[in-house]
Amino acid sequence: MKKFLVFAALWFVLAGSAAAHEGSVDLTSSQVSCKGVSLYQDGYYRVSGRCDGLVYPYETTYNRYVLWGKTSVRGEMIRIAEVDRGYFSGNIASPFNEMVITAEKDSLVRRPSDRIVLTGSLSVFNFDKSVTVAPTATTTPSTTTESKGVTVQSSTSTAGTTAGTVIGKILTSLLVIVLVIVGLVIGASLIFRNRGSVSA
Repeated sequence: MKKFLVFAALWFVLAGSAAAHEGSVDLTSSQVSCKGVSLYQDGYYRVSGRCDGLVYPYETTYNRYVLWGKTSVRGEMIRIAEVDRGYFSGNIASPFNEMVITAEKDSLVRRPSDRIVLTGSLSVFNFDKSVTVAPTATTTPSTTTESKGVTVQSSTSTAGTTAGTVIGKILTSLLVIVLVIVGLVIGASLIFRNRGSVSA
């Protein structure tokens, strides 16, 4: 019994990790194109999208279009939604990887007809979190060998300009602080002079 529980738990974990099918929906042919998205929400895959190029009606009696999802585990075709005036929005509980749009007599059928209009697939979202860091440029001293000795050139000019920029910013900040303090002192002295002349 213990082995069975371990096996069942392992199968559930593996099936759950393979069941993450959120992605972009793409069904295309030479005349019709359907694009959409599948997102997992509240225990269901919510599939929504839009089709361009569908002809209404497909045939006289087949005047509805239905979107189906082919489940990843059993390969069953499960109804997702009716394609109404080019738009579709529906739910499917099972993870799926292929989709089909069929022409139907009724929009609430349980099995797809043999009138397949489009087939397509689901491209799983790639949430790649790796960060690519651009290489930084480093300056290395160049060495030239002459007959009299070795001359090493260093890049101190960039360090000098960087230090000059920092010193300039510090001096500018200090000048602004001094001007603010002087302005406050002059304003305070004017206010106290006016109060002193009024009280006299």
